[in-house]
Amino acid sequence: MIKRSWMTAVVALFAITSLYPLIWVVLQSLKTDTDFFANQWGLPERFIWGNYATAWEQANFATYYANTGLVTLASLVGGVAVCIVAGYAFGKIRFRGRRSLQVLFALVLFVPSPVLLLPVFFINRDLGLLNTYAGMIGPYIASIVPMGVLLMQSSFAGLPNELSESAKIDGCGEWRTFYRILLPLTLPTVATLCILQFIGVWSEYMWAFISNTNPKMYTIAVGMAQMASKKYVYGFGPVFAGMVITSIVVILVYVVLQKYFVQALSEGAVKG
Repeated sequence: MIKRSWMTAVVALFAITSLYPLIWVVLQSLKTDTDFFANQWGLPERFIWGNYATAWEQANFATYYANTGLVTLASLVGGVAVCIVAGYAFGKIRFRGRRSLQVLFALVLFVPSPVLLLPVFFINRDLGLLNTYAGMIGPYIASIVPMGVLLMQSSFAGLPNELSESAKIDGCGEWRTFYRILLPLTLPTVATLCILQFIGVWSEYMWAFISNTNPKMYTIAVGMAQMASKKYVYGFGPVFAGMVITSIVVILVYVVLQKYFVQALSEGAVKG
């Protein structure tokens, strides 16, 4: 009983430590500049909900949201689809060169992302893809593939071969066995990939910044950075409101899919 109480206290402490910065930002987003400088750690004297309207309208968040939503959705669907199909091939199909390709995928994980920015930028420039959605989506899809393929390969490889053999005996082909029998069993891993890709693309700044010079193509991370640099123009309250607007979608996605994320981690720990 005492041990459980200590564990509950530790978990509660970690939860408070994690949530407090978000709560602090929300409180600052409802203050005037005068209130912010007078009392940064207390409750607002008056809740200024108009800061959110200012951030959304004057800082052009509607455009940033539309751009980010399109890029994130396309990158998520494309990246996860590639990872699922390639992971199935590595996990359940024996073909020549499979081991060598797996090693190559693993080696790519050791390459720091900043190292790839310059060559990818020049490739996009030569292909005329700067300031385009395709110029952002392609690299985002490629960024999840090495890790995603290995995760899906591990998930498919952990499924009993008897399932595939039974399906084939019942007349299922390779494709039908894949999407009707095996794929539904890997949904926790797929959900984990979706979370990682969504958060990675939604909050990514560096590539979105260097691949676009047109403000109409800015994603929400770039737009938020531009707004923060003009905090004395918009005011501190609207800037903090913009931070909340930027974060709320990621939080909601994680809350909705967290049970699958935890399930995938638990299955991985058991298999390991």
